[in-house]
Amino acid sequence: MKQTLIRNLQSQTSLLIFCNGWAMNSGAVEHLIIPSDYDLLLLEDYRDHTFGFDFSPYSRVDLVGWSMGVWAASLLYTQKQLPPIERAIAIAGTPYPRHDQWGIPTTLFDATLDNLNEPNRARFNRRMCGGKTLKHLFEALQKRPTEEIKSELAHVGDQESFPPESVSSLWTHAVIPLRDRIIPPDNQRVWWDHTSVKQELLPQADHYPFLQFTHWEQLLTLGNDLYV
Repeated sequence: MKQTLIRNLQSQTSLLIFCNGWAMNSGAVEHLIIPSDYDLLLLEDYRDHTFGFDFSPYSRVDLVGWSMGVWAASLLYTQKQLPPIERAIAIAGTPYPRHDQWGIPTTLFDATLDNLNEPNRARFNRRMCGGKTLKHLFEALQKRPTEEIKSELAHVGDQESFPPESVSSLWTHAVIPLRDRIIPPDNQRVWWDHTSVKQELLPQADHYPFLQFTHWEQLLTLGNDLYV
């Protein structure tokens, strides 16, 4: 698991963890402005579960997971590798990336893995982002080789599912883009309806919703006026 710490100019006591989506790199969120009193820890590339980080300098930790990053954060939580979390926002995902009711339907997940190649990868990127307008993101995605992201997807698909009660207590809010063409919005809602987690519905958002935002704090405060 790749981890990158982005420090603000002065020593901070607050930390924001961002668990990125499958096949992604920092280009997905580099436009978002980090709160002045936070450091940012980026996590991505889930081909293995190796993780180690010293949380002791921080008195407050918030978490954002996007897409498969919701699963990755849930994994770290069940392994007791996360400190107490103040706010945990799940965006366009659930702890179950390969699941007929709560995630990507298994036939679609497996077909994506079996057929992943350069042409299919370009089509997947367009479907994920909602079209051809996100040139900066497509260019960033090309930095990771196809075989590398295929291995990542296979590794996640092979993992055993979490018991629902072991992961639902981590999350405080869930954000569901209603135009999501990767993880069906109905499946996302079915999972989060099993929990006490508050939900925010984004009617005009695709699976990649971040261009609607300019600051991380906008994501962290989505829970101020939520659908329940």
